Amino acid sequence: MSQASALGAARPLTIGVETLREGLVAIAVLTSFVVMFEPAPYDLLFVLAIVLFSLTGLTLPRTLLPFVTLVALYQLGAVLTLSLVISRPDTLKWTIVGVFLAVTGVFYALLLADRTEIRARLIANAWVVAAVFGGALAIIGYFHLGPGSDKFLLYGRAKGAFKDPNVYAPYLIFPALILIQRLYAAERLRQIIFILVPLGVIVSGIFLSFSRGSWGHLIASAALMTGLTILASPSPARRARILLICCGAAVCATLLILVLLSLPSVSNLFAERASLEQGYDSGRYGRFGRHLLGAQIALVQPLGIGIYEFARMFGSDVHNTYLNAFLSYGWLGGISLIALVVITAVFGGRYVLSPTPWRPIFICAYSTWLVLMMEAWVIDVDHWRHQWALLGITWGLIGATARFEKLRRSASDATSRRLVDAPAR
Repeated sequence: MSQASALGAARPLTIGVETLREGLVAIAVLTSFVVMFEPAPYDLLFVLAIVLFSLTGLTLPRTLLPFVTLVALYQLGAVLTLSLVISRPDTLKWTIVGVFLAVTGVFYALLLADRTEIRARLIANAWVVAAVFGGALAIIGYFHLGPGSDKFLLYGRAKGAFKDPNVYAPYLIFPALILIQRLYAAERLRQIIFILVPLGVIVSGIFLSFSRGSWGHLIASAALMTGLTILASPSPARRARILLICCGAAVCATLLILVLLSLPSVSNLFAERASLEQGYDSGRYGRFGRHLLGAQIALVQPLGIGIYEFARMFGSDVHNTYLNAFLSYGWLGGISLIALVVITAVFGGRYVLSPTPWRPIFICAYSTWLVLMMEAWVIDVDHWRHQWALLGITWGLIGATARFEKLRRSASDATSRRLVDAPAR
């Protein structure tokens, strides 16, 4: 054995700190399709990741200060209003969980401040893999393909390893958009097939959840993502190609849904769920009636009425994230949430089309989150892990893009000065 080989054999195997840190985040995202119990594996792994990154270094760019401030005010509202109902069961637990999820959102933003392209790809790829597992569980459960598969259903609707189909399906939309966008960039037939298979699994999971909001969420987010991708494309030929692939993908999705609808068990539930208005939506105490009642209460209660109080008074939650913020977190929480949504939409729109290496992922995250916050008018998303993840990713990429633009302007100005100062020949 040569001396070099001997030295190589004797050298201990080491794992770099960065590999360990980013690997822990990747594993956490990979487990995010399992939320059947709390704390979920995702929660425990993120606690470890937050502690590890806090000990080894995180960056807080000034661009993220509005985001961090509004998140802190939002959660402060929750803590203040908790004082009204802290003696009631589970209210303290609810508040602690909410603060923790908000911290994960801030963590995503700080995480993407450094090594942005690498970490954004890592998160997106891990989320896609997790979504394929989640979609596969939905298919297994819905078609009873194994023993115990019923645990992946709720009221006959696929929920994967989540507790609720209406939370499960929106979780799949960001990775679906990532794959659709990669489909637009695919050059070869083998690449297209390699993308269509996992995309079909994920879309099947969304469809079999029979979540009307998620169906609309997927369509609206995909349309927004496609429009932004076309605007970011460098040439008319590229834009035409995206439109052609978009039409082809829509045809494939339609065929997949038609195949599923050919099954009686699917078609019957689809006919029931496809109605624009369900029985629980209408009436004085239906979903939209509760919105009116919630607004009337919120207008006269600056501190709100406390967590779970609306459901105790009227028999069901308000099912409106913005009204729930005012009712459960007071005016401070409600105003902070509205301000957070508005500035995220504005800053995201300002930077999402900037030419950066991470622009494709930025477009997908922004498109998914923006439509989700429109859907939030008819459902509570405050405690959804993926809502906070998408919000944090969006802000992380806003901050990274702002820094990227500043560096590019500085380089351009320096080049201009050198040209001006250069002696004439």
